[in-house]
Amino acid sequence: MSILDKLSSQSGDRTEASNKQVAARILKEPALLAEIEHGLSSPDAKLAGDCAEVMTMVAEKEPDAVAPYVDALIARLDHKDTRVRWETMHCLAEVAARVPDKIAALVRRLDEKIALDRSVIVRDHAIVTLGEYGGTSPAAAQRVWPHLRQALVLWEGKHASKALTAMQKLVAVDPALKPDAQKIAQRFVDHKRVTVRTAAKRLMR
Repeated sequence: MSILDKLSSQSGDRTEASNKQVAARILKEPALLAEIEHGLSSPDAKLAGDCAEVMTMVAEKEPDAVAPYVDALIARLDHKDTRVRWETMHCLAEVAARVPDKIAALVRRLDEKIALDRSVIVRDHAIVTLGEYGGTSPAAAQRVWPHLRQALVLWEGKHASKALTAMQKLVAVDPALKPDAQKIAQRFVDHKRVTVRTAAKRLMR
C-alpha cells in the first residue's frame, strides 16, 4: 500500500490526524518523501493539499529532509486550490534558508504573491520566506529589504508584523540596515495591534 493511501483525504479522515501520522512515519523513513512529492502533482486537489501539508509537517522538524524537493513545491505555488498554495508556501518558508539559490530566483514572484494573492496565509508565508532567504547573507538581505519595506504597507498594513519580524533577520546579517530599520520601527511602536508593536520594538533593539 502506498503511503498516499494513508493520507486524510484518501482514508476518509476529515481531520489532519492521518496526515500527522504519515509525517511521523516519514520522519523515521525520509525516503517516503518521494511518494509525497509525486502526490503533489495529483489532479486531486485534496490529495495534493494533503501532500503539501505533510511536507510542511516534516519540514518543521527536519527541513534538510524536505529541501531536495523544493522544485516540486515551487511548481505548486500558483495552484488554483488555496490550501495547496498556502501549504506549499508554508513549506517553502520552512526550507528557504537551506536553499537560498532557489529562493533568489523567486524573489520577484514572491513579491507578486504578497501584492496579489487573495490568501492571507499565502501572503504571510511569502513574507516569512523572503525573511528566511534574506537572513542567509548580506547580499540577500540587501536584495530583500526593499520588498519587505513594501510589504509593510500593502493590504492596509495587514502584514506589518510579519514584515517587521522578517526585517530582524536581515539586520542580523547586515548591520548596515540597522539605521533604516530603526526609523521604520519607530513608525510602528504605537501601532494599534499588539503584535505589530512588539515586532517594532524588537526591530529597534
